[in-house]
Amino acid sequence: MRAKRATLKSIASELGVTPTSVSNAYNNPAKVSKALRDRIIAHARAVNYDGPNPTARSLRTGRCGAIGVLFNDQLSYAFTDAHDITFLRGISTVCEEEGANLVLIPLKDKHPEQRDTLTAIVDGYILNAPYKNHPTIRQALARGLPTVVVDFDAPDLASVQTNDREMMREVVGHLLGLGHRNLAIVTFPRSEDHGEIFSLAHDFPDDSHVVHERIAGCRDALDAAGVEQAGVLVCETINSEEGGQRAAERLLGRRPDLTALICFSDRLARGAIAHCEAHDLAVPGRISVTGFDGLDPPGRPPEMSRLTTVRQNAFEKGRRAAEILLREDASVGRFGVEAELVIGDTSAEAWKMRDA
Repeated sequence: MRAKRATLKSIASELGVTPTSVSNAYNNPAKVSKALRDRIIAHARAVNYDGPNPTARSLRTGRCGAIGVLFNDQLSYAFTDAHDITFLRGISTVCEEEGANLVLIPLKDKHPEQRDTLTAIVDGYILNAPYKNHPTIRQALARGLPTVVVDFDAPDLASVQTNDREMMREVVGHLLGLGHRNLAIVTFPRSEDHGEIFSLAHDFPDDSHVVHERIAGCRDALDAAGVEQAGVLVCETINSEEGGQRAAERLLGRRPDLTALICFSDRLARGAIAHCEAHDLAVPGRISVTGFDGLDPPGRPPEMSRLTTVRQNAFEKGRRAAEILLREDASVGRFGVEAELVIGDTSAEAWKMRDA
């Protein structure tokens, strides 16, 4: 029987280290201690392992051993937003197994001149819900490297997408079923600029695929129920709890009769709830609030109301994108990751029965 050939993963298992450490011993020795590198190389030679084979992966360039993840915000956002933390964990599990490294490339930073350097040191890209007209995105796509897009409309590339439009139809349908007619929407920016309040009937650019699809889902549900889009306000704000608070304050200041806030992220929803509670607007007794993501924030108190939200699988989106890029043929194709509506305590029969 032929002896089983040693691999990067088998070397890592035998030494009790991560595949990334084995890869770094060969490709990025500065990232491991000299003692660990010597141990890895010595063991690899003993089992006739010559090092990682860059042509063994579907990402075939083999020059840097790294993939770039481009996302819309500052670098710190990737470490504070529950969705992005989980998304990156999904990517990193595959990278660790394949011996690849990650380069995070934020589209919002104080030193845009450094982006050229960042985009030049990777073998391929995962574009995480970017603005399609951003110069860095155009530059990355122009390089022609293997690329997978997530929550982004790019017909010529492999994509991983959540069923945003369908989910927002369900969210709005749920609220309409409770009797709500005075609704407003809180969204993160539809383009790099933000801060406007406008009618849902307003013409929306498609620079952000996520905002475009979620807005379309809201419109679908309202049209099906015969509710005028022109009467629904939309407020853009930064995607944070503070942004949600400010948006709720602005919307309720303009429309005190609002009974429901449809938020395009859980962070925005939590901020909106905080504003309502600080101003004695009971949730859901006076006003219903919904979110999108389905990821509890770190340290969430057990007594905190369970949010009505769309639970999407951010880990699976990241894992699937990395698998396509590193293990499969990253050619054209759409891969769906289904989400689900979760009815919580922030929109319930309590609102419908308030006058009973």
